[in-house]
Amino acid sequence: MEFSGLTGSMSVMLLLIGLGVFLLGFKFLGDSIEKLSASKLRALFNKAAGNRFAGVGIGALATAIVQSSSVTTVMVVGFVNAGVMTLMQAAAVIMGANIGTTITGWLVWLNQFNVMTYAMLLTLVGLVMTMISKNNSINTAGTLVASLGLVFVGLEIMSGSMAGFAEQESVVHALQAVKNPLLLLLIGTGITAVVQSSSAVTSVLIVMAQEGLVVGGGGNGILFVIMGTNIGTCITAVLSSFGANTNAKRACLYHLLFNVIGTLIFLPFVWGFDGIYEDVLMRWFRQPSTCITFFHTSFNVICTLIYLPFVKYLVRLTELVIPDGKRHKKNAGEEGFMDKRLMLTPSLAIGQLVKQTVYTAEIAMQGLNTAVKSFVERDGGMAQEVKKDVAKVNDLSKQITDYLLEVSAKDISLSDEKLVSKLHNDNIDIVRIADISDNISGYTMKSIEKTIMFSETVKRDILRLMDLLNVQHRLVAHIVSENDIEKLSESDRIEREIDGTKKRLLEEHMQRMVRGECFAENNSLFVSLISNMERVGDHLSIMAHSVEELV
Repeated sequence: MEFSGLTGSMSVMLLLIGLGVFLLGFKFLGDSIEKLSASKLRALFNKAAGNRFAGVGIGALATAIVQSSSVTTVMVVGFVNAGVMTLMQAAAVIMGANIGTTITGWLVWLNQFNVMTYAMLLTLVGLVMTMISKNNSINTAGTLVASLGLVFVGLEIMSGSMAGFAEQESVVHALQAVKNPLLLLLIGTGITAVVQSSSAVTSVLIVMAQEGLVVGGGGNGILFVIMGTNIGTCITAVLSSFGANTNAKRACLYHLLFNVIGTLIFLPFVWGFDGIYEDVLMRWFRQPSTCITFFHTSFNVICTLIYLPFVKYLVRLTELVIPDGKRHKKNAGEEGFMDKRLMLTPSLAIGQLVKQTVYTAEIAMQGLNTAVKSFVERDGGMAQEVKKDVAKVNDLSKQITDYLLEVSAKDISLSDEKLVSKLHNDNIDIVRIADISDNISGYTMKSIEKTIMFSETVKRDILRLMDLLNVQHRLVAHIVSENDIEKLSESDRIEREIDGTKKRLLEEHMQRMVRGECFAENNSLFVSLISNMERVGDHLSIMAHSVEELV
């Protein structure tokens, strides 16, 4: 695509149009890859508890999927804020994210091979795929292919605008006039902070180099700008850390330190040896675009290799700079898995909702155990604990519902839509369990007020039934968390045992009534109690079998 005789204003307009098409293509590309790999992306972050090398790989791969280190870092801040990722794990993932973001530069680098015709064909092929197929996965794949085409179309338009700039002597002189390394570093930092995408700024620099535009009057000038973009990209994470907890702010600081210290390490070499770009990189690669892309990747890879042995010391530095606050530390569930930052990647946000659902079920079962214990021991003082747990479940249930409604409004995959529907239903079952706890607490108060007594045999039977419910709950929590349908048969076996226990207890109760060992006023209370406890088993079984909907 040739552009000649462009005025300065037309060149600027073409640059903005090309950049818009480029960023739009990358946005759709990242969204499509995420939708196609939603479950795999969740599995990646769930494995972040491994060693630091695994964390680096996870960060790099996740960033390659979502096409933005800023998005990955913001998500990491969200994970740390929710308490589901430690600071050490976050540090490794952040380093990997800095490596993963360089894939954008290599994709831009391909533009030098005159792929415009193929790019247009990709756009057409992708659109045809979305138009003729009713299969959700094929439609998403079609969007991915079309988005990749848009990326190259945007690059070609930007190349045309740069050709126009190359004809403007004032622009050429302005680019060559700035030679101070620190000023060039600040320019890269400032522009990236405004755009909030180092990938976008680096891409423009690569396209400029392909058209022969020289930044900084030659020498290593362009390399200082590239290092500045690495610092500027931290602004997104900095903004996202406002309102976050102490560890989340430390994760953001680690991201900033990684790029600032890395720049300080490279700066003396790039500043002191002016021939790195022209005498070394250009001699190796010949093409300016290859030199820029290689340097950007090398900067992040080398910094990561330098940092890896010292991660714990750098983490300790962030702890010294940002000391612990006075607020009492909460666990992950109390802090909440539903961090708004995770909405940047809906599939990960939904994955955290699964954990929040499991945690809320634990609170409901905690209330149930307290209520049953209170009934057996005839201790009305435990009623406030039960009410507190019920209130917490109701509050979390509302938050989960609101979060589900917000995430379902995003462009999510069909599998994620099914998971959202399942979580809505699970949420209802958990609230029902909490309601049953409240019912049993009421039975306790009634038995105390009316001086209704139960034998030690009956109390032991009630506790045995509660033990079965606890076993069922632990199994269902595993099934829901791990999507493990192979455990459903075991869950069904326990459910049948719960049903059988209820039937046996009622039959034995009737026999005691006939023998005169149990008073009539005990009947209604005992039947209601056992029936309510059996209903808990039903709700847990429904939660377990809801996993089948995802297959």
